[in-house]
Amino acid sequence: MKARLLAALVLLAGVGPSAHADTGIEWRHRATQGAVTLAANPLGTASRTAFYVGRGFSAAAIRPYAQACGFSFGIQNGGAGTLSTRLADWRAIGVDGRAVRLRLPVEWDLQWVRAQVPEAALIAFRWAQFQAENIFEAGDWIMGMATLEAPLSGHFRLIARYHDEKGDHEIVLDKLACAHD
Repeated sequence: MKARLLAALVLLAGVGPSAHADTGIEWRHRATQGAVTLAANPLGTASRTAFYVGRGFSAAAIRPYAQACGFSFGIQNGGAGTLSTRLADWRAIGVDGRAVRLRLPVEWDLQWVRAQVPEAALIAFRWAQFQAENIFEAGDWIMGMATLEAPLSGHFRLIARYHDEKGDHEIVLDKLACAHD
């Protein structure tokens, strides 16, 4: 199941100018801070709907998630030490200065319970999400989907915070935009 989800995420990731060495995914947005690399691709409504309907969601249940401003994210620790991320510490900043946080997977889970989504579909959802908290050893990487809590119009920047043995840091991805399909 894990390999199929990774393959599906590769298909959802899209194409762009910068391929990840381990996955072969081409990322539209990519930034490096020290030894940490963050990449992102916007995900459209149709691709997320198809992905999750194929995993047991009804089209009606997945609609709010699929219509939210969503991305596939990848992050890699290219350093020798450990680092950690907390999705709750990441923010999207609009051109007007408005800050929007990313919606945590557990917040979506509450909606799925109300919609009576089958357990197998919930498991697939959790596996495909960018995890709320991660610890990366040297060389580790992860990819997964996440959505903004509210849409931002036009281009915006994403500030992704992480922590390593030297303290707290930020990686910034500029000129992101929600997919429109």
